[in-house]
Amino acid sequence: MRKIRHIFFILLLCTTCIGRAQSFALENILEDIYNQLSEEGEVPLEDVQEELLDIAVHPINLNHTNADELSRLHFLSDEQIDAILLYQYQHPFQDIYELQLIDCLKDYEIRNLLPFVYVGEIKEEEKKMYFREVFHYAKHEITLRADARNIEDFEGDPMYAKLRYRFNYQNRVQAGVTIGRSIGVPWQDIDYGGYIQLKDIGPTKTMVAGNYQASFGYGLVVGSPFKRGKTAYIQSTAKTDEGLKKYSSVGDSYNYFHGVGATAKVSHWADVSAWYSLREEKEDEWHHVVGVNATGRWKRVKVGVTAVENISDNGNRETVNGKAVIGANARWNIGKVDLWGEVATSQGATWGIAGISGVRYTPISDVNLLGIYRYYSADYDNPYANALCSWSRIRDEHGGYFGVEYNRLKDWQLSAFCDVWKTGFETMTQADFIPQKGYRMHTRFRVKHKDEKDTYSMRWNMLYTFGQWKMKTQADGNLVQAKGEWTYGWSIFQDVEYRFANVPIVIQLRAQAFDARQWNNRVYIYENDVLYAYSIPFVYGLGGRFWLNARYKINDTFSLYLRVSETIYQRAWAWEHDKKSTRTDVHALLRVNL
Repeated sequence: MRKIRHIFFILLLCTTCIGRAQSFALENILEDIYNQLSEEGEVPLEDVQEELLDIAVHPINLNHTNADELSRLHFLSDEQIDAILLYQYQHPFQDIYELQLIDCLKDYEIRNLLPFVYVGEIKEEEKKMYFREVFHYAKHEITLRADARNIEDFEGDPMYAKLRYRFNYQNRVQAGVTIGRSIGVPWQDIDYGGYIQLKDIGPTKTMVAGNYQASFGYGLVVGSPFKRGKTAYIQSTAKTDEGLKKYSSVGDSYNYFHGVGATAKVSHWADVSAWYSLREEKEDEWHHVVGVNATGRWKRVKVGVTAVENISDNGNRETVNGKAVIGANARWNIGKVDLWGEVATSQGATWGIAGISGVRYTPISDVNLLGIYRYYSADYDNPYANALCSWSRIRDEHGGYFGVEYNRLKDWQLSAFCDVWKTGFETMTQADFIPQKGYRMHTRFRVKHKDEKDTYSMRWNMLYTFGQWKMKTQADGNLVQAKGEWTYGWSIFQDVEYRFANVPIVIQLRAQAFDARQWNNRVYIYENDVLYAYSIPFVYGLGGRFWLNARYKINDTFSLYLRVSETIYQRAWAWEHDKKSTRTDVHALLRVNL
């Protein structure tokens, strides 16, 4: 009965169900990013989604921007950022469609960029910020989320809850508080966190306090938790340098710090960053982290040095992995050639070494080549590293990566990569058909040898829109050879989305069938969810899955979101016969904008 009351409460909260999203274009960009990463399982994308939505509300002025600001658009490569800034320097933008004159930006990439940028003039007084206006013109947002997960089979309380408040003044002054409660834990045991972030205040580019992330260089010392690894985004592979920025989620993770940090501009060509973190890793055991970074830019050369020191609260550095880590990175652009790399060393029982270097080459327009070499010694130990690799930790690996992107065919983009390391290899080819109007399709083939296992996988995806309708069809399949035995898995689904013309309601439906009877054959699929949430679950067993998303924007202040999903197993986990034959999840979110 108590579980039934939980479901009734959520449904009652969202009886009217739920909000008009930003736009087809913006959602397609987010879905693109998720789909490229979904084969690798769960990735931390909540903050990426939040940041892109914030930029869509406060777009970037192409006539008054810099590399740091444009790098927040994760789908842009370093080459594209450089090209935009060079065009701006040579002749300021008069119209947004001048982006078509930049060779390395294709039509579909410009369409992706349009929701986040505009062309305008900047007057000197507009650059100033008067604190008496901050609270008057700031945006306030409150979201209350309640989920009931795995209702039929969860032992204990299946409720998940999160309350979040966000304050935003033109993306220059941001603050937030998040309180969350995980399923199966007492209600008094909650996670909580908060942040304050200031940008472009005098000589200070960024100031953060509370929960925040740090990412410098190419991820060997401190790397962003959002790591775009081996995907069809060839040009953006290994891109990680994001500096200091807020972290709005909660939970135990090495992906964020808790303390204070700042980045200051010491001259027109150099920045200095420093941060301090204090977190309780275990009961009565605190972990201190001190980090510094210095970055200099001169014409087409960029160099940086980063150092991090880890100390436990009793001063015993021997209890901390990667006690001290220091690294240096550099990038040099020579016309069609882009050279970059980073080396780092960590102090453990012995000093470990890690290095990564790459070259991007554009021999002719619409053809991009990328080569990367990496070496991570077995003694390198750094929990904050997040660079290109084939395992979950940056250690005991060396290998080479080569990728190519070909865009000379009208409406087509072809991409492929091959990555070889000492214990395995991985290759992928993808063809995207992206015409001008309402239709896109891609086909992807991937082969991987890892953990003495060969995996051959395929994905075919077609998206088409007409009027208020959006349809998506996708088929996935895989063959796995492990210990001399061949097994298979497949999934096929159909999505239907409708946006009502006269009322701000969006409805999304999915029907999916799957057969993946072995663990090695599980299939990861991206699913739409409520605002500031994402789902990349795997299907495993034999059965079907169905979900419904509904969004209703009541007015400019209130929006409601509801998601109901159910998985029906004909044959689930063969070794657990007592498992239920269904799984039901309900997600609900109320958003208040002030």
